[in-house]
Amino acid sequence: MNGEKVFLTGGSGRIGRRVERKLLERGYAVRSLVHRARPQGPPRPGLELVQGDILDQDALRRLVPGCSFVVHLAAAWDMFPPAIYEKENNQLFESVVRGTYNMLEASRTEKDLKCFLYASTDATYATGPRKFAAPITEDTELQPSRFYAVAKIVCEEMCRQYGKLYSLPWLIVRICWCLDVDEILRIFQYDFWEGGLSPEDRARLAPILSGGRGVFAPMMPDGTSGVDHVSDPEDIAEGIVLAVVNHAAGLKGVYNLAGPSNFRYRELIERLAADLGVPWGSAPTKGIEPYELSIDRARRILGYAPQYPIERMLANAVEYGKEHTLSGTSP
Repeated sequence: MNGEKVFLTGGSGRIGRRVERKLLERGYAVRSLVHRARPQGPPRPGLELVQGDILDQDALRRLVPGCSFVVHLAAAWDMFPPAIYEKENNQLFESVVRGTYNMLEASRTEKDLKCFLYASTDATYATGPRKFAAPITEDTELQPSRFYAVAKIVCEEMCRQYGKLYSLPWLIVRICWCLDVDEILRIFQYDFWEGGLSPEDRARLAPILSGGRGVFAPMMPDGTSGVDHVSDPEDIAEGIVLAVVNHAAGLKGVYNLAGPSNFRYRELIERLAADLGVPWGSAPTKGIEPYELSIDRARRILGYAPQYPIERMLANAVEYGKEHTLSGTSP
């Protein structure tokens, strides 16, 4: 053990559980806040699971002391429609804004705290509906497209101002759309994009592709491929841990964390359909402006080097689906 302890929120999430593992592998001790019950495996050296809630400020004040780092990942968030957590602004305010405020309050008096790491999102740039003339850097103007992003921007600013007011050492990562092995194929499903299609294209494609019967590639109105940028949770978790390891160089900085590059749906769809043994289709889709997140700053300062391009993510997802089909379990 290196003697340094990390207080981690969101440790049971797709990213958090990997951050937990990677920190332990590097010799950090981890005090992981557990909001809901989760399966208890064998004890792991260096891991302390504590029951609690980021809305309980008094409990957080008791739990943060003794930690050299705070990694705040926990927040209500919806991966796919139908939105449950993101449809109600009051709930988002409590989970995202008040929860982060409570974490900052519990952390600001800790004189030995080396870094308060806050996990924000690329939603602060309005990726998807917004047009970009160049790759998105951390200096690109923020422009939220929904209240979730507004809440995240508020929390980013709170971190900065706590740094000025209380000398709190902070660092922010903006996380790209992060999809696990059992999720990535959903963005290639017809049903995911159906709402943006014309009635004519829906009538043509639904009988062939809907209900998971095939895969789909969204297109731009000019006939070029839709473009997206996603990330694997292994890469994002590694970036967060690197931000802890290299915090001295990264303090008071904001860093995009994303996959190695963006991708074009049309370039992938035929191979994916063949691998899955299903038909494919494509059509112009509204509200999907091309974009790319620049990760140059994270590469240069944090040593971030993502290892999961979209091709690897899809290959893993196809294999995962086959294994679960053969075993008779649901992905």
